[in-house]
Amino acid sequence: MKLRVCLILSLILIVLFTSVAMADAPYGSYTYDYWGDPVPAPAPYVPTRLLDGDALGIGPLTGASDLFISDDNKIYIADTGNNRIVVLNSSWKVERIIDSFVKNGQQDTFNSPQGVFVTEEDALYIADTGNARIIELTSKGEFVREIGPPKADIIPADFEYKPTALVVDRAKRLYVIAQGVNQGIMEFDSEGTFRTYMGAPRVSANLFQYFVRLFYTDEQLSRTIDFVPTEYNNINMDKDGFIYATTSSISVYDIQGAIAARATDDRVAPVRKLNATGTDILRRRGYFPPVGDITFYSRGYFEGGQSMFYDVCLDDYGIYSVLDNRRGRIFTYDGDSNILFIFGGKGNRLGQFNNPVALSKLGENFIVLDRSISGHGQITVFEPTDYGRLVIKAVSSHNEGNYQEATAAWQEVLKYNANSELAYIGMGKSYLDQDEFYTAMEYFKLGNKRDYYSKAFKLYRKEVIADYFGLIVGCIVLLSVALYIRSKIKSRREVDL
Repeated sequence: MKLRVCLILSLILIVLFTSVAMADAPYGSYTYDYWGDPVPAPAPYVPTRLLDGDALGIGPLTGASDLFISDDNKIYIADTGNNRIVVLNSSWKVERIIDSFVKNGQQDTFNSPQGVFVTEEDALYIADTGNARIIELTSKGEFVREIGPPKADIIPADFEYKPTALVVDRAKRLYVIAQGVNQGIMEFDSEGTFRTYMGAPRVSANLFQYFVRLFYTDEQLSRTIDFVPTEYNNINMDKDGFIYATTSSISVYDIQGAIAARATDDRVAPVRKLNATGTDILRRRGYFPPVGDITFYSRGYFEGGQSMFYDVCLDDYGIYSVLDNRRGRIFTYDGDSNILFIFGGKGNRLGQFNNPVALSKLGENFIVLDRSISGHGQITVFEPTDYGRLVIKAVSSHNEGNYQEATAAWQEVLKYNANSELAYIGMGKSYLDQDEFYTAMEYFKLGNKRDYYSKAFKLYRKEVIADYFGLIVGCIVLLSVALYIRSKIKSRREVDL
């Protein structure tokens, strides 16, 4: 009876905690379990503010395409339709509007700029799409240089250059995404000279994909990618210089195949992490590959089809978040591509979107740039809940080597969400790194993490053998001596007879 009462009270507390965490969210948050079923979860972030051009006093943000947060917490918006870059401070006050600059003594302007990037030295780079160029300005908007269309033997003579997004590394190399380019990301050296394409997606298919295609109809085959490189649509760079790039041009059938196979390679990869050689090094060790929603309607629904990744936002400790343009959701993954949380959605309420196009972070808050039905840009600010902070704290503490602190944080997470397999896995990792292998095995079992369970089991088995090695050897020696003595005694008796 006492046990039943305790269980009932525990369930009540869990429901109360979950209700508090989700109270201000206009959407249902969830994650996916090992079997691919959506599992309700407390809201990790809640919307707290909505801004548009009129609220900022600068008129509508027409067709705004990009959003960037600099190291000094300034917000740069590519206001594409108005041919300008809007700069806000961290208090959401307009600091500067850059709609022209002086080049070689003459006034020059932008034409449909779609991308913006700011370096650690406050150098401002703009993808001036309509003018087929990259413009570098100082933080005050003064002209530095222009980087025009790429020139090389591998560039077709009729190529129409339309840069849409870019990043710049510490060596001042530029990595540019352009419309209609599926050979990879364009790399320019510090002088602005085109060098090569990098990070082209692999074109080979795995055995599972070949097998699945045997059963496709002609219509399905016509809608799949014929094993050709896909076009990237956005790009970002972490503090270590690794490039994250997204694509939304992968077919629904290839996505379904990757989910069914629990693919860990990069053949079907809407998000990639590229090193300096263009090799994808993103770890895909979650239950499923990082493709957004695992279950979805293929068609016949206003959100039908797979998730369409449109932007990627980076945090510390390998944590990354991807913006789903089709469903208006944000998927946050840890360094192993385990889903930490999912939030957002399509609609007209605060925290919902019509056509989200850019995602960034201002401190601990998420910032989303959305286009309303009229095409005007709107900015939504999301603040973390206690639940969201706990999950981030647990992941960061573990990566910093504070395993006891991580374990305590995961235990708090379980108070909010008793169904969190991720919390069990996190606790298992913490105990594993503390060499408590048997306890780690128990938590990995609860979290359905079979690969880590096998790793913990091997270490536990090795530990048991090491602990009892002396005893085992001693027993073998004693048994050998006993058998030897027995054989001697038996031989002597036979001689006496």
